[in-house]
Amino acid sequence: MNPNNENTISLETAQDWTQRWRTQYPENSRAYLIPAVDLIEVLNEMGILADDVAEQAQQYATDNALDVRSYMAIEMLDSGANLEKVILVGTQKGDDGVYRDIINGQVQVDAKSATKVLDNSSSGLFDVTSPCPPFCDPNSPLN
Repeated sequence: MNPNNENTISLETAQDWTQRWRTQYPENSRAYLIPAVDLIEVLNEMGILADDVAEQAQQYATDNALDVRSYMAIEMLDSGANLEKVILVGTQKGDDGVYRDIINGQVQVDAKSATKVLDNSSSGLFDVTSPCPPFCDPNSPLN
């Protein structure tokens, strides 16, 4: 699982960036829950995952109540400019119906405790975004 920790950020960095978002936009959405099966479907559609692999991955995500949360964030650049970001983190649905973040391989049960679910050396927090603009598709009907 992500042996080179590419695109991972520390919990402290994620906390800083998400706090900056909440301060700047207190009335806006903080995060979005994304069904893992939908992300797998996108990767399958792009040809990254073969049909049989995608089907197995979707079943695994469903069986284990796994989804992804995308947190809105703002990184402050060295220049002092703000760069809007999205931070992705895996989640697992608890018995109470709440999707709990998986950070450092542990489901965050509450502010003081967590349950280990993964043998994972990365933070589990991923900064994988490039904002639009400037990284836009000028020909997209969604832009």
